[in-house]
Amino acid sequence: MLYYAVFMVQDSGRRRNAYPRPQLDSDLMPFKQRTAFQLSLAIAAVVASHMALAQTDQRLWTCNLNASGEWDCEVDENLISTPVAPSLPSASTPDVRPEAQTTPAPTLNPEIEAPAEIEAAEPVAPINVFPEDVGEQTPEPPRLEAQAQTATVQSVRARSGDAFDCRASSDGQWVCEEGLPALSLAQTGRYAADVALQGQSDRLLDNPYAYLDWYPHTGAPGTMLCMGRYVEPEMEGQSDASSPFALQTVFADAINSTSNLQSGLTQLSGGVNLRQGGRSFSSRYGEVDQNNRTAFLQGEVRFREAGLLMVGERVDTDFDTGESRFTQAEYVMHQEHLRGSAERITRYGDERILMEQGALTYCEPGNDAWAIHSKEIELNPEQGYGVARHTTFRIANIPVLYLPWFRFPTDDRRQSGFLYPSIAVSKSDGFDLSVPYYFNIAENMDDTLRVRHIEKRGLLLENEFRYLNEWSMNELNLGYLGNDKRDEGDDRWLLNLRHSGQLANAWETSIDYSRVSDVDYFADLGTDLEVERKEHLDQRWQLRYLANSWQFLANLHEYQTLNENIASPYQRVPQLLFTGQEGLLPGLDLNYAAEFVRFERDRLNFFSDDSINRTTADRVHLRSTLNYDYTHPGAYLRPEFTLWHSQYDFSSPADLSLVPTSVTAGIASLDSGLFLDREFSAAGQGYSQSLEPRLMLLSVNRDKDQPLPSQFNYFDSSLLGFNYYNLFDRYGWSGNDRVSETQQATLGVSSALYSERGLELARIGVAQAHYFSDREKSDLRPGDQDGTESSSNLALLAQWNITPFLRLTHDSEIDRNDYSFEEQNYRLTWLPDDENMFYFSYRDRLNTALANPERIRQSDIAFRSQLTPQWGLIGRWQQDLEKSRKLDTLLGVEYGSCCWKMRLTAREWLSSSNRLNVEPEYDRGLFLQFVLRGLGSFGSEGGRGLIEEVTGFREKDHDNF
Repeated sequence: MLYYAVFMVQDSGRRRNAYPRPQLDSDLMPFKQRTAFQLSLAIAAVVASHMALAQTDQRLWTCNLNASGEWDCEVDENLISTPVAPSLPSASTPDVRPEAQTTPAPTLNPEIEAPAEIEAAEPVAPINVFPEDVGEQTPEPPRLEAQAQTATVQSVRARSGDAFDCRASSDGQWVCEEGLPALSLAQTGRYAADVALQGQSDRLLDNPYAYLDWYPHTGAPGTMLCMGRYVEPEMEGQSDASSPFALQTVFADAINSTSNLQSGLTQLSGGVNLRQGGRSFSSRYGEVDQNNRTAFLQGEVRFREAGLLMVGERVDTDFDTGESRFTQAEYVMHQEHLRGSAERITRYGDERILMEQGALTYCEPGNDAWAIHSKEIELNPEQGYGVARHTTFRIANIPVLYLPWFRFPTDDRRQSGFLYPSIAVSKSDGFDLSVPYYFNIAENMDDTLRVRHIEKRGLLLENEFRYLNEWSMNELNLGYLGNDKRDEGDDRWLLNLRHSGQLANAWETSIDYSRVSDVDYFADLGTDLEVERKEHLDQRWQLRYLANSWQFLANLHEYQTLNENIASPYQRVPQLLFTGQEGLLPGLDLNYAAEFVRFERDRLNFFSDDSINRTTADRVHLRSTLNYDYTHPGAYLRPEFTLWHSQYDFSSPADLSLVPTSVTAGIASLDSGLFLDREFSAAGQGYSQSLEPRLMLLSVNRDKDQPLPSQFNYFDSSLLGFNYYNLFDRYGWSGNDRVSETQQATLGVSSALYSERGLELARIGVAQAHYFSDREKSDLRPGDQDGTESSSNLALLAQWNITPFLRLTHDSEIDRNDYSFEEQNYRLTWLPDDENMFYFSYRDRLNTALANPERIRQSDIAFRSQLTPQWGLIGRWQQDLEKSRKLDTLLGVEYGSCCWKMRLTAREWLSSSNRLNVEPEYDRGLFLQFVLRGLGSFGSEGGRGLIEEVTGFREKDHDNF
């Protein structure tokens, strides 16, 4: 007796045919389990090919597929012993076609037998069952036409999808079709997602790119640079996605199906869906070869896995290897904002994508502003890069660059390859082109080589090498320009070494060494290397030990001074420093320091007496401080006592017999203050105001006079500038060469306004020092002129946070007699976001300490404005108001789209020479920079980095579109 089976998949009340792969060759069941679905099996005995048994709603068998790939079936014992009664046609009874049944089929009640146990067969090796011309041999997909039904049946079963029409074919196979066709993928596939999201915006109903998961933003048009975004739907049923493909179960469903149980070939049509692990396929028509574990789909094919979507007309896939081959396909990588198309695309099981005669771009659908066209493109998302061969870079579909081989990143992981060039044109250098290449040597090692052609100078090579190990970070930067055509054929070079490490527990090492061939290296050539450009290049080597309460530092610190118009600082060769802090009692601490330094200078400076200003010496400095901190709500009291000692051993010049070789000072201070506050309301808002008076008593006494500036330049000390906070400084000088002898009281008061949330809205403060004795003219305090003043000038500070984004700050020095401004500084900043900024500063200073007072008046204005999502402006104007000359002028315009930006910057600046007695001169430049989304930028930034240095404003990242 022969048994046939019809399976119905139940999902939320709708029944569909399912077509997963078979596990065994002898498996007569063409369908497999779908997660959370139940299979109901109606078994009927068939004695002739022209008779069929009508389906009932009672299930004799309930079958599920276990993890080993075998069917696990349970039998309803009650139905075995219960006779099957004849059933009448109903809404759930399959409609038998006239051609499949010419005479009324008698209802039979045969003896029910359990099916024989299926034995496992050897697995069949996967082969490619679809030759290249399979498209011509494939039968035309069946048309989904509505079947002729009676009015009664239509009224009961209209588009229910719960009933099927089944008939036995001439070869004894079941052929089942749904009584009424449901909507096909052709009707719902590409735009189904629009309907699901139509409540967000009416514009979603008219979205031609929903089939690529691209949806417009719901905000007003023109308010964003990108008018839409990729929205990746959630995928279900990925529990076995990490398993090898050969071990992953394949699930299938479709509206209509025809299966050949002997050959294992299943034909599917209408809403075809296949799922294996973390990937899924959908189409209008498909064929599944269960014996060879392969399939082909055609008609609006869609392939999905996490982060990837492919659509095309046809796909051939191998369920064992995970390889899929698409024709006339498009693809989207959601996270990378990358899309493309190709005549043929192969998706390998290791996630590589090979495209033939294809193109890719980071532009949004419908925008082909730029694209990479190639005969062959291979994407490797696992490694984060792509390789294109015989590549043409096109702008507006116009070829502008050909490369026989091109490697590019698909994410921000490090990859060897060319980085994007920079191009600039200036009056002094002419055409300037820099092309970098990045070497990803190892996970902890990389190198960047820049080849830079400067039209009027020659070829400049720059190299950056970075190395990281378990205990240190290291970086080596080199630059070399041979035979500079603008500098009398001299060789120009740069060396920079940076190191930070931890040799062992509590031991730290640090190196920061920079040197260039000449003082004009940075002014003439600049650099793309991460090297700090300043007038005194550090050449520092350090070893440090950190204990719980003390630390030791061994420091070798030299300099290279790049400005011949200023003095070079003294070098520490070496410096040994021991510092610590001990807590004696609650609130009572002992701080101590011991230092040995040898000071030297590497060259003559511009002072007239070179013998004096090249003084070298060894210095020992000792300092111990006992301080107590008494803090109470609303008040504090901090007494402090210090013993300060410095001793010198001069070795050059020879005649320094009159110079004091040691100085000892005792310093006592008492710092005290109150914190008073009150709360009030204004305009319906709550505020609080603080009043913070402060008084510091200071007494400094020395045992003898200190060396005068005419005897030698101080090694590491300089007089502190005049401002509110420096008036409360205990020493009055930086470094350890000098301390100002004084008897004084410094009085200050400040007041702040706070919002209800505790944010400081405004602050104003004023301070003044009052002296009880005269000071030596060589021993002045901050703001002193001759040391005979009874009080200092007034130091004023004020700041006002006008809004959360707008802030005004001010500090000034006010003459104590006529209250005129000796110095005033203003700064206004507006920073609402990372696209808009306004900065204004003004400085006015009259240096009355000089015999011929010199006035300095300068202003600086900088701005960045995003006029529209596409257009932006940036500018800077720095002016010397006293000398009526421009110091720096910059104006730039930026245009951006969703996938590219263009920045054009014009700049004129006063380039001061580092050479002695050489007047500064103006230089001009025009700079062009392009930014391609996902690829990077090429071109010169044209001085935009200076705006960040001055204002602290940093433009948003190049790839932040």
